[in-house]
Amino acid sequence: MDFGEILDKWEEQEKNKKKQVQRPAGSGKKLNAPSLLKQEEEAAQVHKKQPQNKQPQINPMELWLRRYGVQDKDKQEEERIKKEESEQHDLIYNMQPEASLDLHGLTRDEAWERLDLFITECKRRGLRKVLLIHGKGNHSQEAPVLESTVRTFVERDHRLGAFGHPSKKDGGKGATWVIIRD
Repeated sequence: MDFGEILDKWEEQEKNKKKQVQRPAGSGKKLNAPSLLKQEEEAAQVHKKQPQNKQPQINPMELWLRRYGVQDKDKQEEERIKKEESEQHDLIYNMQPEASLDLHGLTRDEAWERLDLFITECKRRGLRKVLLIHGKGNHSQEAPVLESTVRTFVERDHRLGAFGHPSKKDGGKGATWVIIRD
């Protein structure tokens, strides 16, 4: 089939379409111009009522964000800092104490004074974790004196941070490890 034959077929189809518009199905009469206009208007009204398959216009910025996503760099930085702090925290908690102070046999006032001097010296030397040995208080007549003194000192001193009891092999309830703040 060459191009001329294609054009001929197309012209024939167009003629058939015109004939169908001029004669409605079942009538042999030719429509006049006013009724043809009325029919076209009705068809246009029906077409308007039918939903069109048009997709809504999307903002170009919205389209770009959907395609490539968003990276919240502030949130990523916060997560990185938290991770570093967590790793540092775990490192300090798991490290062995760098110095220790044995308070056995001291009175409450003597222990307080020795604690103050010891922490001052450790801070000056840049130590991070120390062990304070106070004993379990087996020889105390009422409550363990040195254990409560050490706890009170650690809670009140602004130079000190977290604290806790080490494992049994390192003293258990008879000692307290303390983190010295920067």
